[in-house]
Amino acid sequence: MTFFEEIIKLKYILRKGWLIGGVGEQDNKSVRIESDAEHTYSMALLALEIMNKKHLNLDQAKVLKMIVYHELCEIDYGDHVPMEQIPKEVKYQNEKKDISRITTEHQMPEIVELWEEFEANKTPEAVFVKKIDKLDALLQSKYYSELLNKPEIYESFIVNNRAVYDEFIDEFGNYI
Repeated sequence: MTFFEEIIKLKYILRKGWLIGGVGEQDNKSVRIESDAEHTYSMALLALEIMNKKHLNLDQAKVLKMIVYHELCEIDYGDHVPMEQIPKEVKYQNEKKDISRITTEHQMPEIVELWEEFEANKTPEAVFVKKIDKLDALLQSKYYSELLNKPEIYESFIVNNRAVYDEFIDEFGNYI
């Protein structure tokens, strides 16, 4: 299988949190759920905008690579969210297995290196990408809420992610 044949699968992996949250069907309105690929694209553009507007001293190429690689672990394992209550270590091991397979088969060691850095959340770039990942989901919840005229979607996201929301108000208030 070529690398393209691998990554195209991200276009068809729907974000499970929205599916579980019932966003796809609301009052006979059908809303298309975003895919992992769309989430990744949105994150990349959001990251570029914030890095440039806030003049952040980050390695932009590294940030973008980390963003585009971070969902590759879902190609085989799928998208799993906290509400499924999968133990963190089990989820991590399954994702690492998938990212290692892709890295090895396509001879791209940088993928696993940057994915592990992202997972460890220890470098400024990894911390920033984790925040962008959560900010994108927060903004997506706001979009779905407004599109469906269902404020409870956004409110529920905020309630379930209160610490993240409060941190983002301080850091990215103009986006929320």
